[in-house]
Amino acid sequence: MNFIGELSAMAVVLARKAREVARKLWVRVILIAALSLVAAVAAKLFAHLIPDGFSQSIGADSLVGLLTIIANAMLAVTTFSLSVIVTIHRSASTQWTPRAHRVMLRDSPTQTVLATFIGAYIYSLASLILLSTPYFGEAGVVVLFGMTLLVILLIVGMMIRWILHLQTWGSLIQTTSAIEEEAATAFKARARRPCQGAQPLTVETVIPDGARDLRAQDTGYVQAIYEPRINASAARADANVYLIAPAGRFVHKGDVIGHVAGGDDQLMEDIAAAITIGRVRTPDQDPRFCLIMLSEIGSKALSPGINDPGTAIDVLGTITRVLGHFHPGEDAGPPEYQNLWLPPLDPADLIVDAFVPIARDGAGLVEVQIALQKRLEGLVRHAHPVIAESARRMAADAMARANAALEAESDRMRLAAACRLG
Repeated sequence: MNFIGELSAMAVVLARKAREVARKLWVRVILIAALSLVAAVAAKLFAHLIPDGFSQSIGADSLVGLLTIIANAMLAVTTFSLSVIVTIHRSASTQWTPRAHRVMLRDSPTQTVLATFIGAYIYSLASLILLSTPYFGEAGVVVLFGMTLLVILLIVGMMIRWILHLQTWGSLIQTTSAIEEEAATAFKARARRPCQGAQPLTVETVIPDGARDLRAQDTGYVQAIYEPRINASAARADANVYLIAPAGRFVHKGDVIGHVAGGDDQLMEDIAAAITIGRVRTPDQDPRFCLIMLSEIGSKALSPGINDPGTAIDVLGTITRVLGHFHPGEDAGPPEYQNLWLPPLDPADLIVDAFVPIARDGAGLVEVQIALQKRLEGLVRHAHPVIAESARRMAADAMARANAALEAESDRMRLAAACRLG
């Protein structure tokens, strides 16, 4: 049974790492470029099925010219696309929030299009090289010609997709939508697994005396915790692991990030290897980071240099939608990992992350404060009691800030008339 459990844990870890690798641009480039190798193999496999003289009848003699055109065009298109991507990233970082760059880097349409262009360039070069060797006979040229036509169709489709994507990519609506999608995915996963599948580490949890301190191996943000691997190692050593630093926490090298009851030094090394610490926060296991990014967009819009209350009001609606769909533990099953404890999300922290910056920076704008009070009024009806109570407290705090910052008595009267919570 332990062997089966370890295999299952290994499969989960490998699947997660595969998803992370699949997001890398170079992986998609290699897949597109590999078409030339597929054509080389297919030329040998299907050569006997192609009749003599067929290459002339379909115009395969133009293959070298087609490949040359593809190579030249893709080099120019790729260079142009990279300059556009850099410009849009800088614009989004300047206008919205520099943290949005992390989400934009994961934009699947952009990665797919860019990978297609670069992959097609590599494909054309590799095919030209293969054509200069005696490997391809007449049948091989026919196969490569057919593959090249498929690549041309793929390029045309990706160009159309790229043009349509550029119409909105990097805009406020697209950026907030992308962050909202990341947030919704992260919060839904956390609602189903409140402690990432581990047992809840709360103030009532008793950590055994004599448990050894697990210390951070680097300085940075906790980016990922591979719970199946940690639990499998702990179960094998008949030990229990209590992690006090969840994903998103900034730790210094040598900080205590957990406690381990039982096991040996090898177990400590295995657990440390299953915790990724990096320079930047990532949203995969850190839903709070998504709320922080959205809140930063709203807060930055209220700066004197931008002065865009409408953006802050839109962001308040986005944040409310994200929190409104978060129902921790509602569909959760029993803990999957019996030897691992992790702290659950604190709903009160979510309200603070989401609303304090906008409440502070928009305290002197009555339209922002009215929208804030109305959004918080909706969250007071949230099914989770902590979220509801935290929203009520935030509404009272925001009302106090607004009354102190609003200069016109008429603005204070408008806010009081619109508010039913403060």
